[in-house]
Amino acid sequence: MSISAVESRISQIVAMQQQLSDPAALLASQDSSTSSAATGGASATPASFSDALSSALASGTESAIGTDPTTEAADPTAASDMYTDPTMDASLMSSDPTSALSAMLATSGASGVADVAGATTGTTTGTSTDAPAQVQAMVNEADSLIGKPYIYGGGHSGWGPQAGYDCSGFVSAVLHAGGFLSEPQTTQTLPSQSGIESGPGQYVTIYDRNTGPTSNEHVIIEIDGQFYESGGEAGAWGGGGGVEKIATPSQAYLSSFTTILHPAGL
Repeated sequence: MSISAVESRISQIVAMQQQLSDPAALLASQDSSTSSAATGGASATPASFSDALSSALASGTESAIGTDPTTEAADPTAASDMYTDPTMDASLMSSDPTSALSAMLATSGASGVADVAGATTGTTTGTSTDAPAQVQAMVNEADSLIGKPYIYGGGHSGWGPQAGYDCSGFVSAVLHAGGFLSEPQTTQTLPSQSGIESGPGQYVTIYDRNTGPTSNEHVIIEIDGQFYESGGEAGAWGGGGGVEKIATPSQAYLSSFTTILHPAGL
């Protein structure tokens, strides 16, 4: 059964309940019915909501809440828009419209619909946890430096604006924006700094190349899936210039970094 049909049915139930629960309206209705009966007219209005529903369901036309169940019994193959379970009919005789709506929703299989009390039925899917604010601060810093030229030793004179950055000067500035490092570091000194730990991180990973007979020292950083560097080897992923975003480098290039690090907690 459609949601619009459910809403229509419950509106009708509520309207009947309000009419029958209004003493003045009920008295006037009863007086009118009594007078009509005395002159050979219609019978008196039922004195309760359940009686009213029973009377409506017993009629030969569509009732206030659905198809006449006697019609369903006459043709068991006929499709009903409401009565699919005999226990449901009993629930619909309740004077509580919320119970009636709950029974309708249960029978029709409706989900994700706000009920009379304002709650929502249906399954709620979980959501992914946002990265810590430190990660966003690093992204902001890295993005702000994109386009700065590669300058050997650049970024090592402090945390203020720089004309350009070398690889470790750039990575130091990004880590500092996230609350790490007391002063800029080189590829050699970075691994020993407080707050810098071995292994890949959940959000931030540092690839540091600082050992080997032909070291060609370099360092790049990955922040929330995006790689950044200043200078470095040019490849299909980009790189080779000043500060820039690069695509995920080849595995061969990443394996050339001898030390994998991450900021503590990230």
